[in-house]
Amino acid sequence: MKHFFLSIIFCFIGNIALGQNSPKEISPEVLKKIKADVEAQIPKLKLKLVKQELNPDEIEFKIDTFRIETITSKRMDIDYSTAGMNITVDELTTNYDKLMNKYYNKLMKSLKPEDKKVLITAQKAWLAFRDAEIKLIGTMTEDQYSGGGTMQSNIRMGQYSSLVVERTIDIFHYYNGIIKD
Repeated sequence: MKHFFLSIIFCFIGNIALGQNSPKEISPEVLKKIKADVEAQIPKLKLKLVKQELNPDEIEFKIDTFRIETITSKRMDIDYSTAGMNITVDELTTNYDKLMNKYYNKLMKSLKPEDKKVLITAQKAWLAFRDAEIKLIGTMTEDQYSGGGTMQSNIRMGQYSSLVVERTIDIFHYYNGIIKD
């Protein structure tokens, strides 16, 4: 996910260089079809993951992230306009945030009462960092520092998204690392 922003740029440049049609706004019908196509791929993915002898939580996490990432990719292929990319990355970020909360709650339930305080403290510190970092990213993408351009909004969205995705993965790894009976 570190290079998510680069993939956005390559998608955009690739579509222009290859003479692709103009980006098209994602209608509710198109989004429904994208999601149905992705869901149709999940049974095959699940079989593959089961054969890898992953634990149920790893399988669930990989399916959840596959769903989010694949929908994002398919949306980007259709609407690679600046606004379209921002909408898509915002949806990706929202979905990863929900996933983070899912595994945060699972992790919280798995900890001893006295250890829950450590997780709460760490998460509050991360939220404070995230908010400060978003402010810094916003400052650094202002015209006076970045040179401007509509692409700056994509940079902001991509960097914010990366923060959330990385924290989601961290939270999952903390949860998945717990020895379960």
